[in-house]
Amino acid sequence: MSHVSEGYEWQIVDRIKETPDTYTYTFAPVTASQKFEFTIGQFVTISTLLKRPTVTGGLEESMVQRTYSIASSPTRDLIELTIKGEKPYGYINPSTEKADGFAEYFFEQINKGDKVNVRSNPNKDHFLSRIAAGNEKNIAYWSGANGAESARCLIQYMEDMKNMDVNLTLFYSNPTLHIKDEQSDRSSLNVIYYEWLIKMARKMDNFRVIFTFTREKETPVHSDHPRVRFRIGRFFNNPDGTKEKTLSRYYEDLDNIDSIFNPICGSSGFINGTVRLPDGKIKRGNGIKQNLEEIEGVKPYKIDVEQYYLQQTVPGDK
Repeated sequence: MSHVSEGYEWQIVDRIKETPDTYTYTFAPVTASQKFEFTIGQFVTISTLLKRPTVTGGLEESMVQRTYSIASSPTRDLIELTIKGEKPYGYINPSTEKADGFAEYFFEQINKGDKVNVRSNPNKDHFLSRIAAGNEKNIAYWSGANGAESARCLIQYMEDMKNMDVNLTLFYSNPTLHIKDEQSDRSSLNVIYYEWLIKMARKMDNFRVIFTFTREKETPVHSDHPRVRFRIGRFFNNPDGTKEKTLSRYYEDLDNIDSIFNPICGSSGFINGTVRLPDGKIKRGNGIKQNLEEIEGVKPYKIDVEQYYLQQTVPGDK
């Protein structure tokens, strides 16, 4: 299956299940001319023909595209993209009377050996560009549940370069460690890259990861390694409701907070507290960006963001 109209052509050579609704696809350029240079933090747009349902009950085939951050290092021959499910399979947009999802249909219809069209992003001024240029060395990367792709790219790059003078702390927020399958009554990991991140933190002296779980009542696991930490609750909030200096807490030996660069990747709710309520109204609060500035005193120029959608609140979410 190959539907290529423009750009580059990549072939799927592997697929790994990360969580029940997320897969990492490995691509190989079909020829040497189909490979292009990129830096950590860049994204690509992939497109392919997909069959999706309409309100009449039929199927409509069309070219569909989505943009994803590259999850693998530019030093490697193969390219990885991590794709997470967006809308339920069969969801029909009431305004267009068509399905407008991508991931669920991509998972079902696109297989190993298939080819996709890829368009590179020419913008070099992205949220990790200062790291790629060598201008930032001490990194606190703040990630929502689906924001760690570029961090994975950076970690692989640090591993390959070996002597790279960069220290990275990944602050990684997820609702729960596991999710329960109601049909099988089994639990599956609910954190993208979970085991790989722990392995890399154990391996690399210049990388550590801080997991927090916002819907767990108690810490679901305890660490036996100093570069792997677990906690519950939202960053910048103590259990008693008071504000916590999360950055300072994990950089307690640092004299100058302005030496840390803070890229943030996640939903609008995670970044700046802006969410869409079920009735369509917009609710504005505080996210990681405001907390870094107001609680920690981080200067705006030491923060950059990559936002991927306007999050809708779920009943019971806190």
